[in-house]
Amino acid sequence: MSMSKRDFVALADSLRAEKPGENWNPNKQVQWELDVKAVADVCARSNPRFMRERWMDYVNGLCGPNGGSLRKRDTPPANLGVR
Repeated sequence: MSMSKRDFVALADSLRAEKPGENWNPNKQVQWELDVKAVADVCARSNPRFMRERWMDYVNGLCGPNGGSLRKRDTPPANLGVR
């Protein structure tokens, strides 16, 4: 059974919650980026309709879960993360 959009959003929300802050060890940031890419690979293999770029943008706080623009309170942090 392939993963659904709800599953993809739940994974992205979890990764967003664990994103290292600016004052964290740079190694933690690199590891987080590698983890995000690895999860995106699994998602792409599980569902051929998976939109990797849009999902990555959501994980990095560049768009909403449906790919739409952000509301004022959802403004992305200064460090944009991995692409």
